[in-house]
Amino acid sequence: MKWRGAPPESVPGSLRVATLPNALSLLRIVFLAPILMLLHRSDPASDVWAFLLLAVAGASDLLDGFLARTSGSVSPSGKIVDPLADKILIGGLILYLMWARDFPWWLVALVLLRDGALMLGALLLLKKERIVFAADWTGKITTFFFLCLITVYILDWRSWHAPLTVAAAAALLLSYVSYGRRGVRLFGSRGRPAGG
Repeated sequence: MKWRGAPPESVPGSLRVATLPNALSLLRIVFLAPILMLLHRSDPASDVWAFLLLAVAGASDLLDGFLARTSGSVSPSGKIVDPLADKILIGGLILYLMWARDFPWWLVALVLLRDGALMLGALLLLKKERIVFAADWTGKITTFFFLCLITVYILDWRSWHAPLTVAAAAALLLSYVSYGRRGVRLFGSRGRPAGG
């Protein structure tokens, strides 16, 4: 089967989680609690500090991929840990912002539905097929626009709410199409006769 983008990677043995890039990925989850604590204070200075911590977390996302490629430590576990850290960080933030700052509930619902399906699919593929997938470009674009949208909600830049909501929703729907097609192709090929 031919794949657009990165093909699935086989996991012959146990996952090697203890790598520096994975540690940087997990650091993004650690940032979630202090960011939420700052946001809960609801004052402009705390919001700026929350934004700065979010910026550091975003920079760690770029750094872990760079380190993995340059140090030769790209691993199947990184294709699980990195997107999982993104999902936890973004999911936690948008849930809080929905509760405290009128972040669009329908957008939160669409994100949680997609991420739940992706995590379930990834778990099934790892358990039954021993393969993992890297996030595709639509997932990365969606993460970028959601971080931008979260930023303008944190800093209360209301004039940017609508355009970035549209951009984030468009990127999210594009990722639905891309991951959906990937899932249909992968799971649809299971059980077919060889060469069928």
